[in-house]
Amino acid sequence: GGSGAQSAGTLTAGGSGGGGRANQANCGGAGNDPATTPAQGTAGGSGGPPGGAGGGGGATAVGGNSVPPNDGGVGGAGATTEIMASSIAYAGGGGGGTDEGAGSGPGTGDGAAGGAGGGGRGGIGPSPGPSVGVNGDDNTGGGAGGGTNSPSNPGDSTGGIGGSGIVIIRYRYQ
Repeated sequence: GGSGAQSAGTLTAGGSGGGGRANQANCGGAGNDPATTPAQGTAGGSGGPPGGAGGGGGATAVGGNSVPPNDGGVGGAGATTEIMASSIAYAGGGGGGTDEGAGSGPGTGDGAAGGAGGGGRGGIGPSPGPSVGVNGDDNTGGGAGGGTNSPSNPGDSTGGIGGSGIVIIRYRYQ
């Protein structure tokens, strides 16, 4: 899954795109680039202004746009499979970080949730913190949450680390 952006991040394309930067009116990175059939990812959501960063694209759903005045966009949903006898999601997009603000609920400075499939939550600001994005879940390929746009705490505003992937080989024993 794509990672949610932070204010100083760069936009990249790939399997799933990262979210747009906070307070910059940027579109998210393109997904499924280079193009393949079937598609291998989706675009990231757009960042403010006003607002936080856009969410990273997941395997099956685009990342959410930021929510004014300060909230990040949610990460896009990953793909589900039942290859291991139960439904499991993989490659969820990371949530976008906030544009420095504290509080809870829409529009008050919350980092957004990552998408189903291991996406990490975006950073929520220095007060109450943490401003660092949450790592994607291991063995899911989930995108990392984006860091907070935090001028008062720039050293602690980085995005998380994407979750490691997994390879599942299915074969029929005869």
